[in-house]
Amino acid sequence: MVPLPPVQLPDYEIEELWGIGKECVLESHRVSDDQSTEQLYKYTWKELHNIAVLQHEHLGNVMKYVLRKQFVNSHDELEWMYHQYCRFRFQWMFAYWLFGVSKPCSRNLRRIYLWWQTYSKKKTFCWGTAGCDVQYFASLHRVTEDYWRGKLAKGDETLGIRTVENYFSMCKSLLAWILGRSWGRLKQKKVYLDTLEGVYRELKLEMQGSLIVHEHFWQVAKVQMTRVCKLEETAVNYVNWRIIDSVPYYRLYMASGNPSYLEQIKRFLWRKRMINNWILQEENHWMRQLLSDDLIQLLEFDAKICEDMLHGDSLSAHLSRTIWLYLHSGEQHYMEAVKEIVLECAKARLNFYMSMVL
Repeated sequence: MVPLPPVQLPDYEIEELWGIGKECVLESHRVSDDQSTEQLYKYTWKELHNIAVLQHEHLGNVMKYVLRKQFVNSHDELEWMYHQYCRFRFQWMFAYWLFGVSKPCSRNLRRIYLWWQTYSKKKTFCWGTAGCDVQYFASLHRVTEDYWRGKLAKGDETLGIRTVENYFSMCKSLLAWILGRSWGRLKQKKVYLDTLEGVYRELKLEMQGSLIVHEHFWQVAKVQMTRVCKLEETAVNYVNWRIIDSVPYYRLYMASGNPSYLEQIKRFLWRKRMINNWILQEENHWMRQLLSDDLIQLLEFDAKICEDMLHGDSLSAHLSRTIWLYLHSGEQHYMEAVKEIVLECAKARLNFYMSMVL
């Protein structure tokens, strides 16, 4: 056990803290200090304890005295500080973890933290300075955003920040592995980001309840990366790969590894090609000339139809819904409905132009 160092206090503070009368403070403990305007006395904590017990005649009386003093004292400042701690403990801990390391470690962490992320160069320029937007940095990753909101490890800021640290340790291992492959830059980036997204989805609930160690992160990352590569192989090329990453089957395969979802993706791409081939047929050339750009884009093979495009009463929303139903169900009557909508739109535009001429 390491003993506490001696304390130097004026006699009135000794009396205030322990109830030891000034007459009990021995002159032999006086400290000569020319720089101090007060008379200081040097005692070990054990000596002060023994004097206090003698002064109050019993240890219980010493404790009662201290408790009475604490009861009548104002604790507003301490309560305010505790309130601030409860309110900002995750933000303070995150800022210290992100910026409170040595310069070499800070450079390495910044490199991993920002690698292939979409971010504002203006905001990241002031990395680690007093004026930087720490909440913005937390928003760049879903794991750090969850920590910022106190959602990791049952709200334990210490276990939560260890989970964050282990997550980025996994990111470093994953990045080193990917950069060691002879892949193109686009593939490297997409494998990395899709793998991280898969890791987060797989461990989201587990991270909310407990600490996740590096080894667990890394094992899940290897499984997710294998599935991402299988999806890329199924897509055949990068254009197809970008098309399918918003399709539900993509996320379902990442979560389960069930090969039946790969077959669904192949059928999805085939149906998309069928729509594109139909509009490019020679007999449909007149329709292509009449359709608006937003409708033509929906019929092109590389067009992405996201879920937010399916809502509304516009022609593009109506066509998007019909195409979506065909791509995901394969029902031929939806394909016929697509053709009818396109034909009606083209005829309506043709009639409008003819009325303008007449």
